[in-house]
Amino acid sequence: MYTGIALPLLLGGCLVMLFGSEVTTSATLKPGPYFSLDGSGHLASFTVYAPQPGRKIAIPNDTKSEVWSLRPVSGRGDMVSGMNIRYGRVPDGYLQTVPHNGTAPVLVPGVVYHFFAETTGAPGAEGYFYMDKDTPILVDVPDLCASAFVGDVKPVRCGSGQPYVEPKNLEKFVQEHRVQN
Repeated sequence: MYTGIALPLLLGGCLVMLFGSEVTTSATLKPGPYFSLDGSGHLASFTVYAPQPGRKIAIPNDTKSEVWSLRPVSGRGDMVSGMNIRYGRVPDGYLQTVPHNGTAPVLVPGVVYHFFAETTGAPGAEGYFYMDKDTPILVDVPDLCASAFVGDVKPVRCGSGQPYVEPKNLEKFVQEHRVQN
């Protein structure tokens, strides 16, 4: 038997689901490169990783591979909805943590980088991009995982722990694994 309070509780729950839910962060890449973010979270940090010497593809979460990183000066950061971050330019309200001094290094064409937008209040966004002159191309790198989150991070095949073998022909790999942006 329904009481007079059941319907308002049900409707209230539906409204919370419709209007109070978090929206996963998404990223679109543009020449520059620019990272256009969207979602319902706040940007807690943004990091770009480069491949280690002798490699063609960056390993996620490898602090030795960080080439540029930023975080809010205070608080939880700005809303990601409509946020545009240009590589190497620190947005107002943020400070650069990597490199500690100077400017971000130039992104070298012909290799695959990794980015991670850490957010609070909603899941973040991450991905790989290949630099083709000044144009980033979003790519999927299947089976590449990091062996650890901190310390001596190595590239491994996801689920097996076996070493990850990079493709011999990176340009062909990028064409085959390009993600529509």
